[in-house]
This record gives sequence, structure tokens and C-alpha cells, in this order.
Amino acid sequence: MGLSAHVNVFNTCLRILTEKGYALRLTVDTEWYTHRTEAEAFAVRVMFATPGELEEDPGLGRRFWIAEKDGFYFCAGNPIELLGLVAVREHMKPAADVSYWWHTDGPDLLSEMRDSASG
Repeated sequence: MGLSAHVNVFNTCLRILTEKGYALRLTVDTEWYTHRTEAEAFAVRVMFATPGELEEDPGLGRRFWIAEKDGFYFCAGNPIELLGLVAVREHMKPAADVSYWWHTDGPDLLSEMRDSASG
């Protein structure tokens, strides 16, 4: 069985984060579109909206899903990404919020995967 990133997984991710003790909030930046053309603003609204929201709120702003715990702050474009960022913290187990605590040494897998996909 498989699972893919979709809005129907959002609530599960939020519940997992809550069960892990993270304080959650959602902020919407409606000013984010101020200096964009109408077409650009619409494209961005579509990208960040969940099904049905464009019909309900055509002035929708960019969303920032936020989780906080133990002095660590995580911000993402959706709850799936947010859970992924928290998973990085749980894997790395940083003692303090210092610069680049998420960095790992080793091969550049991102470049390798991009190269293999394009070639």
C-alpha cells in the first residue's frame, strides 16, 4: 500500500503533531499578493489553497503552518511539510537551536537524484 501527499492527509499530520506536544497555528498573509499581477496572485492562491477554498475565499493569502515546542519553531507550506520538518528535528536530536543544526555530513543525495532523473 502507498501514501501520497494530498490534502486528505493534512488532518492526520496535524493530529500527529498535536500528540507529539507541538503547539500549532496557521497564519495567512493576505498582503503577500500586493505587488503581483492578477494572474500571478491567482496561480499562488491555487497552489496554497485546499479544495473548495478558492470558491469560498477568492482573496485567500499565503498560508504558513507553524509548529512550536521546546524553543524550536517550524514553518511550512502545508501540514505534510510541517511534519517532515519535525521529523528532521526528532532524527537529529539537537540540544539547542543553533545555526544549521539540521545539517548532515555525507553524499549529496539531492544532486544525485536530480542527475539520475534527468539523465
